Amino acid sequence: MSTLERHCRLLLRAYPAAYREARGEEIIGTLLEATPPGRSWPLPRDIRCLIVGGFRARAAQPRQFSTAANLRAATLVGVAAYLVFTASGVLTSYLRVGFVPTAEQATVIGAPLFGWPLAAVMLSLIPVALVWLSGRRHVVLLSTLPAAAATSYAGPWQGFLIGSPVVRLAYLAVLVVLAGYAERPTARWVWPVGLLAIAPLLLGVAGRLAGVYILLAVLAFAILCIGWMVIDARPAIAMAVFLLGLQLFNTIGFLAIGGGFEPPALFGLVMSAITAVAVWRLRRQSARCEAA
Repeated sequence: MSTLERHCRLLLRAYPAAYREARGEEIIGTLLEATPPGRSWPLPRDIRCLIVGGFRARAAQPRQFSTAANLRAATLVGVAAYLVFTASGVLTSYLRVGFVPTAEQATVIGAPLFGWPLAAVMLSLIPVALVWLSGRRHVVLLSTLPAAAATSYAGPWQGFLIGSPVVRLAYLAVLVVLAGYAERPTARWVWPVGLLAIAPLLLGVAGRLAGVYILLAVLAFAILCIGWMVIDARPAIAMAVFLLGLQLFNTIGFLAIGGGFEPPALFGLVMSAITAVAVWRLRRQSARCEAA
C-alpha cells in the first residue's frame, strides 16, 4: 500500500463504518486517480470535500430512526457508561486497600461491608453487557436482580467514583426498561463507554499530576460530545445522562436542605440545560425520518 493510499484511507474514516464498507473502495479509487503523481496526500479541495462529505454522512445517521428511538439508544448508552464507570471506581478503591481491607480502611472508604459494594457493581456489569448481546428484556431483568439486591444490602456507600446506591438502582431500572426496545446501541458505542470505564483505573495507578491530565481528557471528551451536537446529538445526551448520574444524589441533597445554588445543584442545572438543547437538536435531526 502506497503512502497516498494509506492517507486516503485515513481520511476516509470521516465516513461512518457502514458507508465505508459500501462505497469506500470506490472513493479511494477516485481519489487515487484524481491525485497528481508524486503527492503523498490528496489535493486540498479533495481533502475538504472528503471530510465534509463524511460529516454529512454521519449527520444522516440519526435520520434513520425516530426521535424516541434515538433518545432511547442515547439514554441507554449513558446509563451503561455510568454503571461501568462507578464499577471501575469501586474496583480501583478496592485495589488500593488490598483484597482484605481492615476495619479502619473500610471506614475511610465509607463501606462497612466493602465486599458487598464490590459485588453490587461487578454484578451490574452483566446486564450492561447483555444490552449489547441480547435484546430480550427478561434476560436483562434476571441478570439485574442480583445486582439490585447486592446494591440494596451494601449500605449508604457513595462518592464521586463509587456513586450512590439510590442512583445505581434507578439506573439499573432504566436499563431494564430500555433493554426491551428494538433499538440497541451498536458496537461503535462500546469505545466511549470503555474509555470512561478505564478512567478511574488510570486515576488509581497514576500519580496526582497524571490524574489531573486524565480528568482533563475526560472533560475534553465531554466538551467534544457537546460540540458534536451539530452532527449528532446522541453522544451529548449520553454524556449528560452519565454526568447527571454522578451528581444527581448530591444535587438532590443540596436542594433538600435548602443549600441554594451550590456547585452540585448548579452543575445539575447546567447539564439539564445542555440535555434540553441536545434533545431539541435531536428532534430536528430525526424530523425527516418521522415525516417520511
